[in-house]
Amino acid sequence: MASSGTWAVIDPYTVLGVARSATREEIRSAYRALVERYHPDRHHGNPLENLANERMVTINRAYDVLSDPSRRAAFDQRGSRSPARPAPAAAPRMSSLAKWGLALLFLPLLLRSGTGILRALAGLLRALFGELGSFRGSPVVLVLALVAAFFLGRALWQRSRRRPR
Repeated sequence: MASSGTWAVIDPYTVLGVARSATREEIRSAYRALVERYHPDRHHGNPLENLANERMVTINRAYDVLSDPSRRAAFDQRGSRSPARPAPAAAPRMSSLAKWGLALLFLPLLLRSGTGILRALAGLLRALFGELGSFRGSPVVLVLALVAAFFLGRALWQRSRRRPR
C-alpha cells in the first residue's frame, strides 16, 4: 500500500472494501469502521504502530477520492491515475522468458570455463580405457568409449574455438 513518504497507486474501492456501485452512506460506514480499527490512538505504543499509521494514510486518501463526487467520477473515468500526482514509474520486471534468455547467454561462458574439467575427465577416461582393454567387446566398454569420445571431441572442439591471446 501507500506509505507516508511515497505515493503509490491505490484502488480506493479495494482499500475501503466497498463495491464500485457503493452509495455515499456505504462508503462513509466502511471508512468509519476502518478508522476505528486503524486509528493511531488505538495503536499507541504497539509494535505495529507504524503499519497502522501507514494504513490510516491509505484509508484517508481512498476516502478523500470517493467522498468527493467529482474526484470519484474522475477516478472512475481514468482509473487510478490522478492528474495532480502521476503514478511513479514502476521498476521493470524481468519475465521468465528473459531470465531463460540470459541463462542461455551465459551458458557458453559456463561451458568454456568447464573445458578444463572436461579435459581432466577425458584424461581420466583415457587412463580407465587403458585398464579396461582386457574387456574388449563388452557393451560396458562400448558405452564408456562413446562417452569418452564425446568428452574428448567436446574438449577438442572447445580448444579449436579459443582465440589466441
